[in-house]
Order: sequence, then C-alpha cells, then structure tokens
Amino acid sequence: MPLSTNRDTIVLVNPPNEKIVLRDMYSSTISKGSYNWPCVDLLVLSGVLRNVYDVKLIDANTLGLSVKETVDLISSYNPRGVCFSIGNSVKNDDYFFVGSIRERLQDIKLVGTGGLLIHNAEYELKNHLEFDACIINFTTDDIVKYFEGDFENMNNIVYRSNDKIIRTPTRGSENGYSYPVPLHEQLPLKSYNLSHGRSKPLTSVLTSYGCPAVCSFCVSEKIEYRYRNPQNVIEELKAIKDLDVKEIFFRDPVFCANKKQGHSIMDMMIQNDFGFYWVADTRVNIISEETARLMKKSGCHALHFGVESANMNILKKYNKGMTIEKVKKTFGICKEYGIETVGYFILGLPGETVDDVRRTIDLAIELDCDYASFNTPLPVIGTSLRDEAVQNRWIEDVQDEAYDGSLIPLIETESLSKRDIVELKNMAYKKFYLRPKYIIKMILKLRSIYKAKMLFVEFLRMVYMLLYRCINGTIRRMNQL
Repeated sequence: MPLSTNRDTIVLVNPPNEKIVLRDMYSSTISKGSYNWPCVDLLVLSGVLRNVYDVKLIDANTLGLSVKETVDLISSYNPRGVCFSIGNSVKNDDYFFVGSIRERLQDIKLVGTGGLLIHNAEYELKNHLEFDACIINFTTDDIVKYFEGDFENMNNIVYRSNDKIIRTPTRGSENGYSYPVPLHEQLPLKSYNLSHGRSKPLTSVLTSYGCPAVCSFCVSEKIEYRYRNPQNVIEELKAIKDLDVKEIFFRDPVFCANKKQGHSIMDMMIQNDFGFYWVADTRVNIISEETARLMKKSGCHALHFGVESANMNILKKYNKGMTIEKVKKTFGICKEYGIETVGYFILGLPGETVDDVRRTIDLAIELDCDYASFNTPLPVIGTSLRDEAVQNRWIEDVQDEAYDGSLIPLIETESLSKRDIVELKNMAYKKFYLRPKYIIKMILKLRSIYKAKMLFVEFLRMVYMLLYRCINGTIRRMNQL
C-alpha cells in the first residue's frame, strides 16, 4: 500500500453542540446530567492514523466551541481530510456542522463514523452530499487506505465515487487485533467525568469491538465480536498512566466477554500496579466470584448491567440471554466484593403492560442497584426492534428523523401509550431515588469531595427533570380540558 511521503494532517472531531452529546460505540445519547467521556471511536482512529499522518483530535463538544470556532480551528490545520462522529439524537445539528466544514474546505475528504452511518450508509451518503464516506469498522486500518486511495485493498468503507456510492466488503479484525496507542493527550481529560466516578482525569479505552450477544433492541446486535490483544491494551494503559489519568471507562459493549483475554488484561493491570479506578459495561452471565475478585483487585469500582425487564417472556423475546435469578445472583456478588452496580432498565418494550413495568421498577429496588437508569425503547436503525416497530406501524418507516427518546417515548403500542410510559418513567425515578433508605445509603458512601460534588450535581439534575416532566404533563392535561 503506498504511503504519503509528507505528513499530511487528518483532523478527528467530535462536533460542537450546546448539549453534552455522547456519540461513540454506535450509540447517540444526550447526557441526562453532567456525565461525559471521550469518544472512543475517534480515539481508536487517532491510533490507527498516527503512524501515517499528523493527527489532530478535537472534542469541540466538551471544549464548548461553537460551529464557527470549530471550523476555524480545523481550517487552521490545512487538513487533507476530516473524520467526524455523528449521532442520530442530534443528526440535524451534526449535518449542519459538516456542511459548514464543506463550505469552508471544499477539496478535502470528509468521513463519518457512528451508528447512523454503519447501518444506513448508502442512504445517508445519497441524501447528504456534504460528506464523502462512512467508516463501517473504526478498529481496522481501512481509513488509512481510503485517504491513500488504495481502494482495491480497502474494506469496511462505504464511499462516494463521482455519482456512484460504493460499498466495500465488511470484514472484521482478527481476534487479538492491535493498533498504535491513541492520542489521549490531545483531549481535555480533566473535563470528563462520570456520575459514579471516583476521580479525574478520565479517559476511554476499548478492549474489544462488537458484542457476542444479540439483544434485539441494541445497536451492537449485528456487529460481530472481536477482542483486542491484551498486551496491546496494556501498552495503551501505560501511556495513559504517564498522563496521570486516574479513571478509565472501558467502552466495550461487554467487558471480559472473552474470559481469557479479560482476565489477562486485569492480571497485567495488577502486575503493573497502575492504580486506576475503572468502570465498564458487561453482562450478568460474565460475572463469577473469580472474575469479580480480579476486577476489584485491578481497580474496578462499578459495573453497568443491562437488566431491561422483570418479565422473562420479554427477555426471551428480545434475545437477552439471561434469567432474573442470574441477575439477582450477579448483583449479590458485586455487593459482596464492593463493586457498585448501575442497572439499565427499558420501560415499555412491546409486549409489556403497565403491571410489567411496575414489576421492573420493583426489581430495580429489590436488586438494590447503586444507580438505576430508566429508559424507553429506542427503535434504532439497524436493530430488530426497529423492524418490529415499523412492521406493526408503531412508528413510521422514516429514515430522516432525529431521535433521542430521553424525554418523549418513540414507540406506542396497544398496551402502553406514550403518556403511560412517561408517567411510569417519572414514577420509576421518584420511587427509586427518593427512598429514605437509598438516600441514607448514598450519604454513608461519600468518601471524597469529588464524589459528593458529583452526587449533588446529579441529584439536582434529576429533581429538575422530574419537575420539568411534571409541569409539562400538567400543561398537556390542562390543554385537553
């Protein structure tokens, strides 16, 4: 493959927005609080590109830059190309930003990454002439081949060539894949934080790509799982340690899905005495006493689990691959080893009733999660849930809409109206977080000023959101009179 003789510049940018937007791992959500972390897609790409190009990594969202300020900064680098992350929750804002880059820099290549593009690349390229290509897998070196014009050997890119849109083969990395250390030092690491975090600076790290599970409502449902070389992960963690980073968010859809690889990483973290605090998403069937013990010893202080529903028929329908008994056992193991738990719950999956949702809320309380996130079903393009929703006419088959779903439910079924789901979601937050027992538990857990500050900020945010929803609901009911 021919390489550039000069170190041309490639800019990687997380677009500006007035809200905190989390656009990585093919998800797109607007932060419900102050929590925010680095976009791991762009971080990985910075490693993939760094040996060939002079890479500039800009998190315009976190830096609070305007569209003009961001475009001015990009232009100052005179780049050969720009890679941007994009999210469906703010797609109109993101495309306005991309159009602004194109207006200023008409001859460069503009390449996007995100869930909106991986599952709908041809449609987006056809309807948005302002950019040139979509990255289908950001862990491979195909982005280098694209910028070098090595189209014959390129995979995992959908691109525009004159009036044609060309899809190259989708081919995953081999298990044990590696890439050069990402450019964490170019990000404002002290500006990121987690609601349940322990310290700052904070950064994101990826130890695997895709997901071995096939949950029908998840953006990773159809993305093949591949794990990264453990030694390559440790190489990155050593570089991060030199930056005085205190906390790691492992952004894998399922951390330690491959037991041998996950245990190897944690063993080496202990051997190197990194001293990181870390958190991760994983599945309840991954956790055994052996794994929990190793996680705790290597610095884990919190794990995030998708519990979703208390109804086993719903869990089976959406291919969750777990039982409520296993959920309870895993949460008990985490409590035994002093690992905090974050439970994710989906209220109002098709097939559920009001009573089912109430049982799910009760399950969250019974599990005694340290934190609970109550969400509504999101019919993301590329998921089986969306196909089901379109087929049953719960939503229109429109591909241009921007959707977030954090405030207004998107799916309404015969059993649950949107109004039902909103009221149940409000009930869930009040019933879970405003319990005297829960409040006392969290106060007793305070061990640092940082932790106290984060809990206070998130508590105020939750109260604000509950009041906002209550007032809006009252106004809607008055308008109906």
